[in-house]
Amino acid sequence: METLVLENQIAFDFEGLDEKEESLIMTENLIKPQNHDYVKEEVLFVVVKADNDNVAKGLANLRLCGKKMIDWVLLAGSCCEQLVIEDCEDIIGRVRGVNTDKKYIAVFYSDTPLFDKASFFRVMDYFASKSMNFLQLSRGFIVKSDFLKNSPNFISSATGGNDIPSLIRCDSAAALSYVYQVLNERIIDYHIRNGVSIFSKSTVFIDADVEIDSTVVIYPNNILQGESVISAGTILESGNIIDNSILLGNCFVKGTIIKDSKISAGTRLEFENKIVGEAR
Repeated sequence: METLVLENQIAFDFEGLDEKEESLIMTENLIKPQNHDYVKEEVLFVVVKADNDNVAKGLANLRLCGKKMIDWVLLAGSCCEQLVIEDCEDIIGRVRGVNTDKKYIAVFYSDTPLFDKASFFRVMDYFASKSMNFLQLSRGFIVKSDFLKNSPNFISSATGGNDIPSLIRCDSAAALSYVYQVLNERIIDYHIRNGVSIFSKSTVFIDADVEIDSTVVIYPNNILQGESVISAGTILESGNIIDNSILLGNCFVKGTIIKDSKISAGTRLEFENKIVGEAR
């Protein structure tokens, strides 16, 4: 199912990467909308801030690949009006009290950071095409605002229901580790599609807000963090940590830690455990 992505949204909406993992509820033929303007105009995207100290303290704000966990979920609904609410026993009651003129309310949880815009559009298309009043998901739900307000006895759980593969809940250390791995792999695949050569994907870690030009070559054992910019023609040999720094074109860097710095074009840095920290 195609999705509309604005040009200025870095492709961490990850369209098409999970097409093989279709949910069972998405297998029927749908009345396919011409575009997704209706989502932007008619949906209130609500994220429930879910913490679980048994997994990690301050789970909703735990950083995964450079973004807070809750921000990954908010990114899925970035085209919509958004609202963050605290978790509670009566989520339906809490959402019922929200004042909105939107036709639909879509509720998701901050502990599902693999949920992306492509998945959100697919489930909204299903919901709208079937003229449903309510759809319970494995972690969240979608409801028509009028139905919610006019059905005072309506109750539902926050979990269970139709399974969406991307709604994987970080409810254990193992799940958290898996989610981090998937997010990092998605980021790396995005850059490879844009012409970056990356060797040994399992040993390269790139934050979501790092910008990398095509023709950059990245060898194993590199960590790129923060809002770093790696310009065209640069070669990152093994053993670098680059944090919130700019490398202009055609640099060669090996075994170096670069933090809060700007490296001139054509610079060659080849040291073991050398720290570079000039002002940007």
